[in-house]
Amino acid sequence: MKKIVAALLLISLQAVARPEVSIPATVEVSQRPALHLSDIAIVKDGSEELLEQLQGVVIRDDARELLLSQHFEANELLGKIRAAMQDNETLRKLNPSFKIPSNVKVTFAANPISKQEVERKIMNALKARCSECEYRLSIQSVPVPNNRQWELDFTQLTAKGGFLLPLRDSESRNPKWISGTIHVSRLTPVTTRMISQGERVKPEDLRMSMLDVTFAKDAGLRMEDIQGQLAARTLPVGSPVWTSDLRREPAAKKGQIVKALVGNQDFEITVNVECQDNGVIGDLVKVKNLDTQKVLSALVTDKGVVKLQ
Repeated sequence: MKKIVAALLLISLQAVARPEVSIPATVEVSQRPALHLSDIAIVKDGSEELLEQLQGVVIRDDARELLLSQHFEANELLGKIRAAMQDNETLRKLNPSFKIPSNVKVTFAANPISKQEVERKIMNALKARCSECEYRLSIQSVPVPNNRQWELDFTQLTAKGGFLLPLRDSESRNPKWISGTIHVSRLTPVTTRMISQGERVKPEDLRMSMLDVTFAKDAGLRMEDIQGQLAARTLPVGSPVWTSDLRREPAAKKGQIVKALVGNQDFEITVNVECQDNGVIGDLVKVKNLDTQKVLSALVTDKGVVKLQ
């Protein structure tokens, strides 16, 4: 019996990390005339641009031929891919590698739209947006299109939670909808000790942990985003840290004497002024000239340094 061997096709000679396109040994597809590479592919470390290019690679113009054979061999796929790489400059620049089994068994879904095919395409679209995220997908309903010429509109696909994915066909102006739920997990900073409100957060106070952030109250953070910031509230041990849990330490504080720069690159002088507001780098604050008592606007450029506007 012929073994199913995963063959790694390296189209380019560039020895760099690149997207990977793999084909399952057994794949279910929708009841449609043509079969595209995007219908059967699982993409890792890809991009939305790559997914668009895979959609343009036609494996079979008439997929109904597969109703009899129910399979195609790796050589057929490799031939189509090589031809696409030769003709498509964008695909060559994206430089994907391909993992293809020696024989691919193809089955057609009992319904016009394959739920498995939709799941593959949604997962590919999600991973193109966030390659480091982990997703769990649940599809509740798949509509029946008016004909076999339909497409999915991923521009309206939400990144997490409940979703409605538009399905458009050539006979109807109004889309039909695929419904489901997306659960997403990603590496999130978690406290290793209790951090009091107003305390500076240090790298040793945190560890990265993969957490379900589907219903997180706000955006997650990277470790480098947190270092040096202050806790906006008391954070117990084991608490995930979100954007709203932190505040930046003011580079200029109300009542502080700061150095004010006046002039340009050719001629610049400094004077001492009193800051009238708290401000982080990039903020506009009010400052008072101690000699004239005049209040001016200034841009915070560094810790203890402002530039008069």
